[in-house]
Amino acid sequence: MYTYKIFDSVTKECEEIFNTKEVKFDSTFFQHIEYIKEITKYNKSNLKIIVIYHDNLIISILPFEIKKYFFIKVLQWIGTKYSDYCNPILSKSLQSKINKKYFLVTWNSILNDIKNDFDLVFLNNQLALINDQPNPFVDYFKTLKFSTVYNINFESDFNDYKEKIKIKNKEHAYEIHRTMIKYEKLKETSKNLEIVIQDSYHDLIDFNKIAEEKKDQLKKKKINNKLDYSFIRAFKNLIQLKKTKFYVISLNIEGKPLSRCFGFVFNDTFYYYIPIVLSNSFDNYKPGKILIIQIIKWCIKNNITKFDFGLGGEKYKKYFSNKEISLHRYLEAFSLKGSIIYFLMLLIFKIKKLWL
Repeated sequence: MYTYKIFDSVTKECEEIFNTKEVKFDSTFFQHIEYIKEITKYNKSNLKIIVIYHDNLIISILPFEIKKYFFIKVLQWIGTKYSDYCNPILSKSLQSKINKKYFLVTWNSILNDIKNDFDLVFLNNQLALINDQPNPFVDYFKTLKFSTVYNINFESDFNDYKEKIKIKNKEHAYEIHRTMIKYEKLKETSKNLEIVIQDSYHDLIDFNKIAEEKKDQLKKKKINNKLDYSFIRAFKNLIQLKKTKFYVISLNIEGKPLSRCFGFVFNDTFYYYIPIVLSNSFDNYKPGKILIIQIIKWCIKNNITKFDFGLGGEKYKKYFSNKEISLHRYLEAFSLKGSIIYFLMLLIFKIKKLWL
């Protein structure tokens, strides 16, 4: 059987569990303890961080929070509003030790311990696979699949990457080839075309400007965004901590950016986090796609093994990826108020699906 411990805050003991050297974990950047600490500073909620053990060994950490929305309290993953991916943290040895029956019994016991604190469980943005390991909250629960995310797994060099894309899909390979031709033509247009990689604190601290540029871009497309004060403040603090390597990578011409991306590296994965294409007279050259290819080459050169495009199923991401992972959400009501919201949310999700 499994045992568990519940933390209501990030105590010293809790932080030590996240940072333990005894267990290797599969997770994404959005379950990193420093991210959790920063995002919860500006996001009022009650933490419920649950550590699950098997024979005194950690097999999973469930970073939950209880967030109040008007009259209803929701149990959700920490930082759901701001995080691309919301998942459990899994021990790399979990697959060999996990038992579906025990896991579900443990989950029901956890819910029974804290069920009086919330009306609804809403677990959103859950990856079906976490570093190739099945997510038990997708495998063992009846979830709603609602999107797909795109990744690139690198094996050797750039030519090998292109060949494998060609084998998988010739149309995608042609799009990459066409983008490379556009890059060569753009170089002929201007001798002052360059890829600029900024990684110093001085270069990155102007995060406000990057966030504002992205907000303007999303506003023009009438897309909601998460780039509010709390988000910007949290990321500026993370940059200042210098525990994760952040980058601003730009395609510049005559010293001015045509496209750029704010991203970071965590667990040998480059997160293509805030891409921006600045509208200009060079749009026909597809500067956003050119920048992606240059970042891919930079990743391979620097032995980064994975490229994560983040949330959003935009078609251009599919051209470059060689791996697709489904995203899921889970809903469960625990009160009359929760039941009302549960059925309303299901209705909204179905309407959205029909609309799409």
